Amino acid sequence: MLAPSESELMADRIQHLAATRSDAVDTQMAEIRRIERDLHDGAQARLVAMGMTLNAAEHLLETNPEAVRALLIEARESSSKALEELRNLVRGIHPPVLADRGLADAVRALAMVCPVRTEVAVDLPGRPEMPVESAAYFAVSEILTNVAKHAGADRAWIELRYDHGMLRITVTDDGQGGADASRGSGLRGIERRLATFDGVLAVSSPVNGPTMVTMELPCVLPSPKTTSS
Repeated sequence: MLAPSESELMADRIQHLAATRSDAVDTQMAEIRRIERDLHDGAQARLVAMGMTLNAAEHLLETNPEAVRALLIEARESSSKALEELRNLVRGIHPPVLADRGLADAVRALAMVCPVRTEVAVDLPGRPEMPVESAAYFAVSEILTNVAKHAGADRAWIELRYDHGMLRITVTDDGQGGADASRGSGLRGIERRLATFDGVLAVSSPVNGPTMVTMELPCVLPSPKTTSS
């Protein structure tokens, strides 16, 4: 008799979906604004400058070939820098290693460049859908960034596994502990990212450590199994 009724459960579910959809829209809009800003301040500005340089070179072509040579070198350098900025921007939206090789190898790539020595163990029967992969990847990336900046850790461990329709990811470090999702904008951001897919995040971080961050994302993995560590 004290249990919530079906209508109350449905109302709670609708409220949860509305909140997560709102968070997802806000996150997406913030990402769009970041991309617009990076394009405007980076590659776009370099391409405009390159156009002006080439225009100047065109006017000097007959009268000062040596100056034209210097301007062309400058334009080539600007084009290389603009291309690199565009590549970095695309990598920040959806890293090529994630698109080409999947979540397991993308997480291994994160571990390889993490300043803290990090081991990765994977037991996945395939690849999640791209939006879920992306959410999981950037969540792990944010957590490893926190470990490197704030944990004071010497080692970290990442485990990815799939069990009964749930992608489970744990990131553990041997640092000083004291992480609190309610106080950190990074962990709150991960919570919002995961909630879009009905995912959850749990943090265990007693003072003096260790810290364990656990994430769960419901998903379907249709591809053949690959297990490695």
